Amino acid sequence: MEDQPHLPYVMAFLYESMRFSSFVPVTIPHATTVDTSIMGYFIPKDTVIFINQWSVNHDPEKWSNPEDFDPTRFLDENGFINKDLTSNVMIFSLGKRRCIGEELSKMQLFLFTSILVHQCNFIANPNEDSKMDFTYGLTIKPKPFTVNVTLRETMDLLDKAVQRLQAEKSANLGTLMFE
Repeated sequence: MEDQPHLPYVMAFLYESMRFSSFVPVTIPHATTVDTSIMGYFIPKDTVIFINQWSVNHDPEKWSNPEDFDPTRFLDENGFINKDLTSNVMIFSLGKRRCIGEELSKMQLFLFTSILVHQCNFIANPNEDSKMDFTYGLTIKPKPFTVNVTLRETMDLLDKAVQRLQAEKSANLGTLMFE
């Protein structure tokens, strides 16, 4: 996790994946507890409300070219994550009913994705259309596609990182023993 600030493109890829797919297109149902009005629309008490997250994540007023998969939209001019823009991605709902597992989910997605990309090569099937297409329902699922995944030929980077961590751990243990 300490590498996350140094890997902004991985986070940009994850935010764009969440925005683009909106894998749960609508939130769980909510209900109004009083008569209310939103943007001039009257909504009576006890009305069941769903937030259309897919629509928010594909709103052309909020996102330029929303139908294009473009992780760089989440990077600022210096190549860092644009936190103002990432807060516009609606995937974990919002308000009091926002998913309590949001931060844990993002952490796990980062770890899973960065470890896979670090250790594997991914090659799309050249005989298949590269257009991302989905089946829509209660969730959004990608239509079947094939990808060839192989381990990288060398694990030098991973080996060096493990050796560095082991050396740091040994040094810390030595310091503790002498204190």
